[in-house]
Amino acid sequence: MFASLEILRMAQSFAAHAATRQQAIAQNVANADTPGYRSRDAVSFADYWRATQSGAGVPQAQLIQPDESPVSVSPDGNTVSIEHEMMRSVEARQQHEMALGIYSMSRDLLRASIGR
Repeated sequence: MFASLEILRMAQSFAAHAATRQQAIAQNVANADTPGYRSRDAVSFADYWRATQSGAGVPQAQLIQPDESPVSVSPDGNTVSIEHEMMRSVEARQQHEMALGIYSMSRDLLRASIGR
């Protein structure tokens, strides 16, 4: 029943997108000292939504892509900036909290509508 509510599906997808972003950020931080490593980030939420709602399973590799405009490039070719990854991590956390807030408000509205 609740899966058919578009707002709940979108909130779930928004939370999953934030988790995918956190995964990319964790990989970047883990490879911060790897020569030649290119920082990566999740695709935009709009692209993520289209890809995951098509019904076909989308490989995780297509949802995380190399960063097109790296903040900095070190002499060894690594494009990871720890400061930039910290900012991305905060953004991803805020996205996740927003998704949970939407889900919580929707739940409260449903409870109020059935009188609980």
